[in-house]
Amino acid sequence: MLVARTEVELNETRRELQALASEVRAVVQDLQLPGASERIVSEVEDVWGGLDILVTNAGAAAQGGFLELEDDVWPVGFGLKMFANVRVIKRAWPLLKNSSGHRVMIGGGTARTPDRRLSLVSAINGGMAALSKSIAAQGTLDRIHVNLVQPGIVKTSRRRKLFEKWAMQEGMSVENYIEREARRLEIVRLGEPSDIGEVVAFLCSEESRWMHGAIVDVDGG
Repeated sequence: MLVARTEVELNETRRELQALASEVRAVVQDLQLPGASERIVSEVEDVWGGLDILVTNAGAAAQGGFLELEDDVWPVGFGLKMFANVRVIKRAWPLLKNSSGHRVMIGGGTARTPDRRLSLVSAINGGMAALSKSIAAQGTLDRIHVNLVQPGIVKTSRRRKLFEKWAMQEGMSVENYIEREARRLEIVRLGEPSDIGEVVAFLCSEESRWMHGAIVDVDGG
């Protein structure tokens, strides 16, 4: 079951997964809306009768320093990545408890190394890291496997737009900017979405069951 707000990207992902799974469902839904989490979890239960794995990766917060950001973007950012995630997790918890399931949260590397230009994103990711520890403690009691992944700089479509903005400000090409970022971070390259996906897949398996309450940095070093 895929859930997102952007129909085009959602359908693209669904088509990719249909080659790998017997059934893939996709729902266009804003998880900030009242009742959205209940509807999604209820549909999962109606279709499959339970839930084995929950990965929450919702979150797109306004980018900028705290002096640039308007007051109204802060509750919106926390509303999606923090509060909407919590509601989905709460509604899905009984199903995960029944299956002794796996639960992976996606935060971000700015929880550990906050970025001046990403004040809101950094604040949310820091809160997510703390929240994951609390959820993992409950998971120990309920036999639900809980971990958090903190990606570094990954070349997603959203990140590409940010690179284009910053590269333009500095009068350089996007490709040169990306190369410079890798050198600045002293890593071989920036991440690909698949780098994160492979780690998440491992954390959703029984082989990783003894990793619990971990905050896993996937950032190239």
